[in-house]
Amino acid sequence: MISVGAKWPNPTMAIVGPQASGKSHLGTIWADRVDADILALSALAKDHLKDGLAKPLWLDHDGAPFDETALFHALNMATEEQSSILLTTRHALAKWEVALPDLSSRLKAIPQVQIMTPDDALLEAVLIKRFGDLGITADPAVIAYVLARLERSYGAIDAAIRAFDQRTLAAHRRATVPLAAEVLDELLGEDSSIPESAAPDDMD
Repeated sequence: MISVGAKWPNPTMAIVGPQASGKSHLGTIWADRVDADILALSALAKDHLKDGLAKPLWLDHDGAPFDETALFHALNMATEEQSSILLTTRHALAKWEVALPDLSSRLKAIPQVQIMTPDDALLEAVLIKRFGDLGITADPAVIAYVLARLERSYGAIDAAIRAFDQRTLAAHRRATVPLAAEVLDELLGEDSSIPESAAPDDMD
């Protein structure tokens, strides 16, 4: 769990992870706990800082261009005013391409929490949770079938879950292995059909 900014060793902290890895979920928890303002980094401007940092600030970087001077001032204010900034990003701060040398140095000094590439056990847990969040019933055979065919990434899981949600809602079908084959065939653009020998007896 992310603690409040006052307990951080640095006024700013970053969460780094791939798409759909849970960065926004963690950012939301933190923002709720400390009553932080939430802003896309690309939307940050000097006008936001004219009265200082009135509250902690969560800045999400989606890769879009941003005002480097505004970010540099915000980082300075967080230190001067004993406030806190949370950055969420897909790429390590040291890899950000910035023109301001002082900002580059500041970014490299910020502590980072890295969300690592998931292993099979974690992907299975994420898939089960996402199905449950959407109220989709998926038995172990469906989970195993999907995991055997998906890229090992949070983004692939997210895309598959969205496709399942659309299919089950539109057709009023529960998640089955045949439905998984249909969804993955469309999603991956390849034949995801089930070998006859692998088909369970209770398929729809």
